[in-house]
Amino acid sequence: MPSVKLENARILITNDDGYSADGIKILTDIAKEFSDDVWVVAPEHEKSGASHALSFQNALNLKEQAEKLYSIDGTPSDCIAIGISHVLKDKRPDLILSGINSGCNVGEDVTYSGTIAAAMEGLIRRIPSIAISQNYEAGKKNVISWDSSKHFLKDILTDITNVGWDSNVFMNINFPYCQSDKVKSIQITTQGNRDTDDLIINEVENNLFRFGLRRRLEENAKLTLPPLNMAVDGFMSDVEAIANQHISITPFHLDLTHHGSLNHLKTSIKSDIN
Repeated sequence: MPSVKLENARILITNDDGYSADGIKILTDIAKEFSDDVWVVAPEHEKSGASHALSFQNALNLKEQAEKLYSIDGTPSDCIAIGISHVLKDKRPDLILSGINSGCNVGEDVTYSGTIAAAMEGLIRRIPSIAISQNYEAGKKNVISWDSSKHFLKDILTDITNVGWDSNVFMNINFPYCQSDKVKSIQITTQGNRDTDDLIINEVENNLFRFGLRRRLEENAKLTLPPLNMAVDGFMSDVEAIANQHISITPFHLDLTHHGSLNHLKTSIKSDIN
């Protein structure tokens, strides 16, 4: 993507925590320091874990909550699609910001995250997009400290939009759980893997189940299998950076093809159909 001039840019904001969440209010205030043309189209209710779902089965209700603030009873991806095609149909946004999510989106998290998916949806529609998340102390989502994201995000957005990035890439920014004066550095990172089995499935009643994440309940969990993602010399993973109080910026793209497997499969599997 070419660089984005934030001054007077049209900025579309969403999240997966809901339009009234603290993180989206903080992000909106930061965006308004650059531009007066800032719009919010976000889920009416929390949609954490919604991933890249679109609501094909249900009609969606768009509500104007305040000037330039809309809610939709759907997913973050729904919000981006309707925000672009309907709310901002007169002029497409110059930039999409998704967040600030309560909790980091690193490693395997990104495959579940509605925050990440909203930035994906922006990329699919060829709009520069950035996902933003703030880590918190284990088990304390309701008392999250936003200090590091409040302190550093404005300058990071200025720098990263001035630089620009490839047109097939969106950005994922994560802030560590610590006060701003304890943040060690900004790291460009790869997608890592967590060292723990995070998913918890609770049977709250007979045949009635509820998902949870272990890292939100306790500090430590048992080790599992070796990591799947490839390390890159000279770069931390996002998991490593956040664990060690660095800000993580990871470039993501939509291409899920494992190019290293193509030739092996092509030479190993018969292409002729009898």
